[in-house]
Amino acid sequence: MTAAVLLTVVIRLVFGDDPLIRWWPTALVAIAVPGGVDAPLGTEGRTRRRWTVAGVVGAAVALLAWTGANDPQLSWFGPVVANGPRDVPEVALTFDDGPNDPFSLEIAEVLEERGARGTFYLVGSAIDRNPEIVRDLVERGHQVGNHSYHHDYWRWLDPRYPELDRTDEAFERAIGRCPTTYRPPHGQRTPFISALAAARGMEVVTWDTSAMDWSLTDGGEVARRVLDRVQPGSIVLLHDGLDGIPDADRQVVLDALPIILDGLEERGLRPVSVDELVDTGGSLRNC
Repeated sequence: MTAAVLLTVVIRLVFGDDPLIRWWPTALVAIAVPGGVDAPLGTEGRTRRRWTVAGVVGAAVALLAWTGANDPQLSWFGPVVANGPRDVPEVALTFDDGPNDPFSLEIAEVLEERGARGTFYLVGSAIDRNPEIVRDLVERGHQVGNHSYHHDYWRWLDPRYPELDRTDEAFERAIGRCPTTYRPPHGQRTPFISALAAARGMEVVTWDTSAMDWSLTDGGEVARRVLDRVQPGSIVLLHDGLDGIPDADRQVVLDALPIILDGLEERGLRPVSVDELVDTGGSLRNC
């Protein structure tokens, strides 16, 4: 069996048969193992074989590391809460990237009209711009969580990861307390982030249901994607903001939410906050 075939088998076991999921690890094999054939005999052949083996090992390590860091349901790099109990008819609706005026509070109002609580994962820089929205969400009974300070694509690679503490400081300024849960932007995390969160008394919370609403403009399509995938115990990812930027238009989620709530009711699923769905030791802690 050639090195390329061997690594392709591993990819199928990890990623399944969906070509939309497998395209990038398959491309990695093509780069790491040119030609995908056994090297010829002789000194030159042995050298080529060593480089091929080194390429396969390097590609496999990179593949596994990237998968562990980016899959929201894998706990390779530390414990994650991606869902609650499957035998309880409850789901948690979560909203990322706020506080965002006016959508965060408008979403909260829709939830309250149905007797539901949401969980809002807030970006520290947006907290500093809109502390009154954070206070309002908490006073109205919704849960808030730490979602980093800058919400970018590279700070998660810093082993020190000061984003956690900086966002906690923003929470302390806004409400005098800090969250018990942390959601990594884009789900990206390292063993260092998991250890830092645990040391601060925070659970790492991800999701098992996403509509990828940031890429859509039709609220009905957002709702359809959620309702097609949701099940008892699901943690649903939606967005009341976009990367913490000011004045992001999230009307699509506001349009989708009543349809989602109707669909959950038809399925006998009750929307709750994360701390109701799973035991996180309460929603707030001393900073």
